[in-house]
Amino acid sequence: MRIIALGNNVAGDDGAALLAAKAIEASCKADIVFAGRPGAELLDLLEVDEAVILLDVVAGTGQPGKIVKLSFNDLLNNLCPGKQLSSHGFGPTETLQLGQALGRPLPEGCFIGIEGQNFAPGDALSAAVREAMDSYVDCVRRAISEFS
Repeated sequence: MRIIALGNNVAGDDGAALLAAKAIEASCKADIVFAGRPGAELLDLLEVDEAVILLDVVAGTGQPGKIVKLSFNDLLNNLCPGKQLSSHGFGPTETLQLGQALGRPLPEGCFIGIEGQNFAPGDALSAAVREAMDSYVDCVRRAISEFS
């Protein structure tokens, strides 16, 4: 199993997925990749013969701290023209669409996001995201069990 955590740990809530991966790192036997903001290079990280759990911070899905879990197929179908799920310019949905256009199969696994609020450089986690972090980490642990 591979866990890929996206984000920027010095831009407020954008570092929440990295923090969640760090929280499970010692107790998890998965290959954990702290990918930062890889853009299209994420496609190469998804090329594995095992399940992938993709962690990221989302924007525009609802209340800050809300946790979103989607299959990769559902993530692919979540993109509306002009609206992105990820807080990144070229995020997981766009990467999966690129892979599909190149004929690459979707990996087994899921996407788990947490709705962010503060994304400015130097910001700390927002109160809502900080309060939801235990639930976010628990959701990741459940997904690990589900795909192990």
